[in-house]
Amino acid sequence: MQNATDLKQTIILIGSEDSTCAAIGKSVAKHLAMPFLDLQESSQQYFDETDFDEKRLEQAWESDGINGVYQYMLPYDIHAIKRGVEEHNNCVIRIGALQAVFDDNDLLQDIATYLKPCSVVLLQPVEDKDESIRLVRLRNSENIDGMELNEYFLTHRSNFELAKHTVYTKDRTPEQTLEDILSQRDTDAKEIILIGAESVGKTTIGKLLSDKLGIPQVSMDNLRWKYYEEAGWSREQDQEIGAKEGFVGVFRHWKQFDVHAVERMLQEHEHCVIDFGAGHSVFENAEDLKRVREMLAPYANVFLIMPSPDMQESIAILRKRRMQSIKGIELIEFLISHASYDQLADYVVYTESKTPDECKDAVLEQLDLV
Repeated sequence: MQNATDLKQTIILIGSEDSTCAAIGKSVAKHLAMPFLDLQESSQQYFDETDFDEKRLEQAWESDGINGVYQYMLPYDIHAIKRGVEEHNNCVIRIGALQAVFDDNDLLQDIATYLKPCSVVLLQPVEDKDESIRLVRLRNSENIDGMELNEYFLTHRSNFELAKHTVYTKDRTPEQTLEDILSQRDTDAKEIILIGAESVGKTTIGKLLSDKLGIPQVSMDNLRWKYYEEAGWSREQDQEIGAKEGFVGVFRHWKQFDVHAVERMLQEHEHCVIDFGAGHSVFENAEDLKRVREMLAPYANVFLIMPSPDMQESIAILRKRRMQSIKGIELIEFLISHASYDQLADYVVYTESKTPDECKDAVLEQLDLV
């Protein structure tokens, strides 16, 4: 049996399931008494060394979704991988799912060569890739109470109870929706608050309102973590819950912080356009809903953005809009079937039906550190 000092100094974990990889990486690092680096969470410091531009990233997302983000981030992710490995010797490093996938063979070979001194472990549900794709899709389906996430958001009573106005975006350009809101708003009220499901266009419409009215735009999704931390939230706890219970567990965990986030957002921002995150206007707990309703009572311009008056049509529109794909391939299939993981990995560990600790033991066994 080897000990950690006999092994290649750095252990790299890659795979399509970020929260699972992070939890296993921490467990391996703790067992070996080595530092742990979550490169995906720590990459910003390396992006700051380059010409990375947050606005250009947002534009890539708005113009081409995850595909645009992937293409824009490639050179910056390569830089982050090299700098992270360079600065963290004798360390366990988790590289993000998309960070370790390269369509350009020259870039793939460059990273493969750079990671040669490391022990690279691929974490995959099972050996069969088609079955792995099915299992990850099932875990990532984001179902709440038997409904797809956006169906849950669209149909939930909270949005309808909190909204003072509703606008529909089907067959309307963002500019036309802007005019719909302006025609309905109370001009004496200083704030406009936009609520609704994911991908209905809250942020895009909010920017148009901000530009038109000459007032700031504030997005809850940009500030939520700050407010959550005030109430005791931690990323580590999110990752632990995600590894055990999947998205549903994490989503329900967030709810205890959402009311605080709404309260703090309204306290800190006046005379502006505010767009809520999809979950920040949806509350199962009656007392939470009552509190948020009371907070929003003084605000005359709370607009619910919906694709269509027809609920089933709204669900279908957003389902199509939210499908994430890269180069025409659905994201999970793209990640798991891509050659990059296999070419980078020195070892493979199958994670299905194993706890993070059991996966940790499997990694150690592969590395002959048991």
